[in-house]
Amino acid sequence: ESGDRFVVVPADGALEILKYLKEDASLYFDNLMNLSGVDTGQELWVVYHLHSLRHLHRLTIKLVLGREKPECDSVVKLWGAANFFEREIYDLYGVIFRGHPDLRRLLNPPDWVGWPMRKDYKFPSEYHGVKTDRDDQYFAEHVEAGNQARLEKA
Repeated sequence: ESGDRFVVVPADGALEILKYLKEDASLYFDNLMNLSGVDTGQELWVVYHLHSLRHLHRLTIKLVLGREKPECDSVVKLWGAANFFEREIYDLYGVIFRGHPDLRRLLNPPDWVGWPMRKDYKFPSEYHGVKTDRDDQYFAEHVEAGNQARLEKA
């Protein structure tokens, strides 16, 4: 009753549903505003934020995918903007977009292991011999020590 309207659709029929939402004259969702991945801890979601410039209405579509083999069809042929969105979701969550023209990592190196935005991801302590964890002002114990030192000076 409040917030944006959304519909949960099965991943296996999603491409046909999304195609209908785009091509039906009374709906005409011609604009893919955003496409994102979500890890709920139990399952992965792919979320499509659609907008119709002609009718000025919006709709959110959610696909629920399993964690073991998350797959759904690519919508790049419907909305070209989906290209980089799908690559980002693949790179960060490991979702396979069947039929994507160039599904490869976008943000991480090609040989990166794992899916960094998943809640169960364990960040490696090094990458090709380079330490990836940092001991600097951004970690809580260092921030607290710096705050304490400033208080003592004042």
